[in-house]
Amino acid sequence: MSHRGIDRRRPRRRHRTTATRPPRVGVVTNGLAITGGVERCVLEDTRDLVAAGLDVEVWHRPALTGPVDAGRAPYDRLGVRLHRASDYRFGLRSAFGDALRFVRQGLAVRRARLDVLWLNRPEFLPWGRLVSTVAGVPLVVHLHHAPNYARLGLLAGGRTTYLAVSHAMALAWAAAGVPPHRITVVPNGVDTDVFPASTPAQVHAARAAIGVDDATPTVLYYGRLTASKGVLALLEAWGRVLAAASDRLPVTTVTGSSSAPRREPLLVLAGALFPAEAPAVQRAIDALPDGSVLVLPERDDVVPLLHAADLVVVPSIEPEGFGRVVVEAMSTGRPVVAAASGGTGEILAGEWARFTVDPEDTAALAKKVLDVLDEAVHDPSLGARCREWVREHYGPEPHLAGLLRALRAHGRR
Repeated sequence: MSHRGIDRRRPRRRHRTTATRPPRVGVVTNGLAITGGVERCVLEDTRDLVAAGLDVEVWHRPALTGPVDAGRAPYDRLGVRLHRASDYRFGLRSAFGDALRFVRQGLAVRRARLDVLWLNRPEFLPWGRLVSTVAGVPLVVHLHHAPNYARLGLLAGGRTTYLAVSHAMALAWAAAGVPPHRITVVPNGVDTDVFPASTPAQVHAARAAIGVDDATPTVLYYGRLTASKGVLALLEAWGRVLAAASDRLPVTTVTGSSSAPRREPLLVLAGALFPAEAPAVQRAIDALPDGSVLVLPERDDVVPLLHAADLVVVPSIEPEGFGRVVVEAMSTGRPVVAAASGGTGEILAGEWARFTVDPEDTAALAKKVLDVLDEAVHDPSLGARCREWVREHYGPEPHLAGLLRALRAHGRR
């Protein structure tokens, strides 16, 4: 069923061969609002597919909180059709009703006459399998994160292929039952123009905006403030950082600044604090000296925060599928300390492997943070090397080329 606000007078399109029209892709996501890396990737990929000449339609769930159409505006600007999707969830106790709902959605998708259905939420694979079967459309599933299923069994079959954002995710989903020959690794990419390096004036302005002086060594974490993302481990490690900082960190006062030199570092946490985990996170913050942690709300534009930071930490306990924060930060010239597992460990390869750590070893995490803060001050070339690594390995062009290849190869023939 078409989204409200779409022009219902638009003539119904006839299904022609791919030789006479561009491939028609149905993008399936959860909400449209950017609440994490997946939503940001879906929007950027949709934009790039439209720019490449593909005919794109988007199926999405209404926002659970706030305005029902939150996040719709950029899709409207792209001119893509938006459709309200049914509930994607499937349960054994509600299997019959869920299946009926999926069949009705499949019939609606069938009327769109797609060449390929591209599911960006692998946790909803049962929805994708049944809907694509009813619609008679090949299914491409994007493996953005670790498996939600111990064993996939028959769910992994059908006219289904898979795109993994990292080799780690390809291995994890293969272990859950996806045939390895059906998985193509297509790493994510970021536009380095969208995540630019900073000038000294931009650094000063970004720090002033959050109330941080130029002399304060500043470490940034942004994302969900949860234990699985390593926030509690980071806060425990931060106590060790503070204890050792006076002997380890150099004075960072900018030449000509009137600020007094300050050695005590600041940890900035920017992200959503979920009610279930808020008490534990708050207790960990309260256990640290006053003023040593700055908590900021979740925000879409993270570039100013990156410009304000000397170092970014990605201490996820649960392995990241890719590690978008790592490439965003490095694109702006900020070094990153990240977990050695999952996609973050793959990004930080070669000379960058020494920036990885086991985040559950809080003593090692604290030492790594201090070491990299030292290096960021003493090695002026570090930021430029970070940015060049992203430009060469994780820019948008290789990602888009791989995505287009996969969607065209696995679409309806």
